[in-house]
Amino acid sequence: MHKNTPNIKNHINSQYDESYDRVKYLKDQYKGETAYILASGPSFKEIPQEDLDKLKDKLVISLKQTFNDVPNSVDYHLLNFCNLTKYEYPNPNTIVGWTVWDNNQPNVIAQNFPVDFILGTFKLNDGAPNIENSIAFNLDQIDLLDMNTDLSRPWGPGTMYEIAMPLALYLGCTKIVTVGWDLFGSSIDRYKDKEALTQPHCYDNNDLIFKETDTAITKKEIIGTINSTESVYKWLQSKNVDLEIVDPNRNNPAYKEIKRRKTI
Repeated sequence: MHKNTPNIKNHINSQYDESYDRVKYLKDQYKGETAYILASGPSFKEIPQEDLDKLKDKLVISLKQTFNDVPNSVDYHLLNFCNLTKYEYPNPNTIVGWTVWDNNQPNVIAQNFPVDFILGTFKLNDGAPNIENSIAFNLDQIDLLDMNTDLSRPWGPGTMYEIAMPLALYLGCTKIVTVGWDLFGSSIDRYKDKEALTQPHCYDNNDLIFKETDTAITKKEIIGTINSTESVYKWLQSKNVDLEIVDPNRNNPAYKEIKRRKTI
């Protein structure tokens, strides 16, 4: 955990009642730092524990179940109602953030889960829940990812685009290193064109507390998101943020110009 985080958590919870006020305080609190974003692709489990231990004093943004491998090191734990489970927080300074798309979800969170802030999400264009209304398929609207523009979050798809990378940018980071961001590229051959399947992750889907939150994904979504990585990389570059991918198997399908690392 980064040295700044305990004071930040104490401040936002003691001074602000509203989520959006809490998030506004986070702006540039880690200026010039590197954010390590932990995603739940299968390759996350291939990172040796001794390498994960290197994160203990870094700025760590954990997506969902990756938290369980480094619970004392996580600064920001990001959740939504996809692949949902419950967590224990041995380090009381972890800041827990949620994104929601339904008006009842904040009530469910408040009654059942730890939370420090909640941000709403929205679909682009006509607002329908079609993959064509996500940022990955509307790259001419990519500036909507910037939390300096609006704290409400456009549909990514996925937590990485909706809040993880935007949060790192908003916190003032100048480098993002992703771990376990596999983009499901190895799954494409499993699909018929319009078929939706659940995907392999670094965790057992039997751990989910609500089975209906076990999300499926289509071949179109996978390919569209992979293709969008070039624009996202160049967009981050335009914001003076470098992007690197930990790719232990040297097979990550993201844009070829993004720098790969063997490990953390």
